[in-house]
Formats: sequence, C-alpha cells, structure tokens
Amino acid sequence: MKNYDLLIIGSGIVGSALSFYSSLQNKKVLVLEKNFAGYNSSGNAQGGLAPYLGNDLNIKKLHEYSYDLHTEFKGNYKKYTRINPQYNKKFLIHILKDENEKKDLILNGFDEKDFFDLHELQKLEPKLKKADYGAIIFDEYMEVDSYNLTNSFKDSSVNLGAEYINFNFSMNSLNIKDEIIESININNEELKFKNIAITAGPWTNELAKNNDEINVKPLKGQLLKAETDLHFKNSFSWSKDYATKKCDNLLWIGTTEEDVNFQEGTTEEAMKEILDSFNEIFMGFEKLKIIDHTACFRPYSENNTPIIKKSIKYSNLFYGTGAGRNGIKLGPAMGMSIYKKIFN
Repeated sequence: MKNYDLLIIGSGIVGSALSFYSSLQNKKVLVLEKNFAGYNSSGNAQGGLAPYLGNDLNIKKLHEYSYDLHTEFKGNYKKYTRINPQYNKKFLIHILKDENEKKDLILNGFDEKDFFDLHELQKLEPKLKKADYGAIIFDEYMEVDSYNLTNSFKDSSVNLGAEYINFNFSMNSLNIKDEIIESININNEELKFKNIAITAGPWTNELAKNNDEINVKPLKGQLLKAETDLHFKNSFSWSKDYATKKCDNLLWIGTTEEDVNFQEGTTEEAMKEILDSFNEIFMGFEKLKIIDHTACFRPYSENNTPIIKKSIKYSNLFYGTGAGRNGIKLGPAMGMSIYKKIFN
C-alpha cells in the first residue's frame, strides 16, 4: 500500500503551488485532477500580478508575500522545469473610475504627485482617449502566462517526486476513521495519506458539502484575444476591465463578472460589453480582429477574501480557495500558506 504525506485535490494554481512547495521540502505528494492542470481559470486568466489597492492589511501582506514568491520562482524555475511561465515586466497604468477611487487611494498612502492626467498619459500611450480622473502608474508589475505558470509549478513538483492521477474525486471515495481521513480508493487500490488539501477553486464548496461550509461560488469571466498591428506597449486597467498585449502578440481585453453559477460558454453580449468598454477608453482600434473568445469560472468568496483554513470536522483536512480574480497573483502565497498550516 502506498503512503503519502499529502493528498491534493485539484491542480489549479493553488494546488500546483502547494504541490511544488511541499515536494521542495521532500514531502511525498499525490495530486488528483479530473481534467488537467490549469483546466479552468488557472489556465485562462489574464495573468496580471497587479498591486493590491484595498485597505485590508492582511490581504495586502498576502499580496506582497505572493509577489516576492513569484519573483523567487521567476529566478529559480529553470532548476526544476523547462516550462517557461513567461514572466514579463512592464508598466501597469490604472485609470481611475471616479473621484471616490482617488480619495480611497490617497487614504491608502498615495500622494497627489502619484496621479497623472490624460495629457501626461498620452505621452506613454497616444491612443488613450479618456482618463477623466487621472491614473496611477506602477513600474513594479509583471504578467505571466497563467497556463504556463500553473504547469510550471506542476511539472516542477513532478520532477521533485510528486505524483499526479486523473481522477474524479468525491468525499465518498475516502476512508474515514473517527475524525481522521486515512485513505482513498482509486481503481481498486487503497492509497494512504497523512493530510488532505482541497484546492478545487469554485468547486471546493460542492466537494466539502455535508462536512464544512466553504463560502465560495463561481464568478464567470470572459476574455477576448485580438490581432492588431498597432503599438500597445503598456498594460492598462480600469474599473473591472483591462487591456494588455501578451507574449503571443495578441491584445487581451476583458472582462466580465457574471453571477451565473456554472453556466458555460461565451456570449455575444459579453463581447459587446468588453469592446464597448475598451473603445470608450482607447481610440483607433475599430478594426480589431477577434482571434479567440474564452470564459472561465473564478472562485469568488464572501467579502472577496481568500480562504485558507482547516476543517472543523476532520483534523487532517485543509482548504485553499476563494482568491477570485487574484488567483494567479495569490496562488504561490496561498500554496505556501497551506503548506505551513499543514506541516509547521
């Protein structure tokens, strides 16, 4: 009978990061995934590691910690894998939506000199046509290929000894004694483990039902990828939307925030919403050629606060989910935090 230190359910960015950090410390890891690493939002996200602009100090620390872990992985991933996460450092120009956002940023430590008006911004991006309340510019900003990053973490952990099995997990497949989950039955084989972590994104609540209350739900987001010969050097964000030219030389434009449960597929309404928002901010892109239109489900938690917790029912069960639109940014810190909660 095989024995593991940790069983991980789900190989999105959080599960893959947890697998890597655990394997790095010589833990014997088994990961179960019903599709493939980065199947949903972890493989379809825009991949911007944007700074946190809120006022929750704990979440701010998590963002800063995760950015440091990204920087570390950027410098070291070649030791463990040939999959390039495609870290790309560039400017992020965040356009303010109203005067209240500016006031909030000042309360959070920004100064009047940090804000740029439209005339100043057009020196960086001549095709920008609207920034009524100005913008702030971040030079400590990176983007990644979210699919490559997730699989870079996964492949690194495999090369360090982790095992992956395609398996449609349910709590019914577990063998439980008292308050401890001892093993799982897969293909008529019993596999034992000391700890289990469920990192299944918006599906975590469904997997945990009847055991723990995990307040997470799917928030659907749609994204357009367009071909253009026009120069677009910097990354932009405004309100809930963004635009950036990625390493594939396509202009990525998003996004939507749809509370539609697990209703799959893209819609013409979303495409119009995204393009209308983009064309309100920029000029000269009327002839964009849409190459791809995708949709995914982010794990949205109550108050948009990441969930890193231990089960109240089972002493060796842990959860990691709920980063919402910040999953790629926070994935490494969430993976490391779950590791520390389990093994420290």
